[in-house]
Amino acid sequence: MQPILIAVALLATPDFPGVIRQQLDLAAPPRCTICHATDAGGAGTVVQPFGVYLRSRGLRPFDESSLRNALLAAAGEHHSSNSSGISDIDALKAGEDPNSPGGAGGLALAPAYGCSTSGPADLLALATLGAWFLRSSVRRRRLSSASPLKRGEAKRIAIASKSSEARWRSAG
Repeated sequence: MQPILIAVALLATPDFPGVIRQQLDLAAPPRCTICHATDAGGAGTVVQPFGVYLRSRGLRPFDESSLRNALLAAAGEHHSSNSSGISDIDALKAGEDPNSPGGAGGLALAPAYGCSTSGPADLLALATLGAWFLRSSVRRRRLSSASPLKRGEAKRIAIASKSSEARWRSAG
């Protein structure tokens, strides 16, 4: 079970950029770096002020409705992560990074969909998950291919040891 948790932890929430694009009517989904340290995303990498702010407004991983609610809060509060006076939502709509000082620096909106669409984290997670499934299936095949004699033999040994123990106690 641990490899699955590791694989999931390596992935950012892949649908969030699309939800932001849809909710704010953007031309393309924003890059993952508006919230994460890198485009690969991942657990513990939400370090950008905009991402930290959304988390403070109830954003939870893999929960699109919490993202929509956090975006509504950002719009209602006219929050500015870079203290430029331009709200985060207005900066995103203008194609700017809400974390950059003065709203400078375009987002370089990426046409790719999702935080984990580029980068080695995707491949590592997929490889980890694949290795776990392969290992599990090999183990199951070994158990199912054991002959009935071998499986029954262990049971007979257990019964024999119990009966010899019972005879020993009754003799003593």
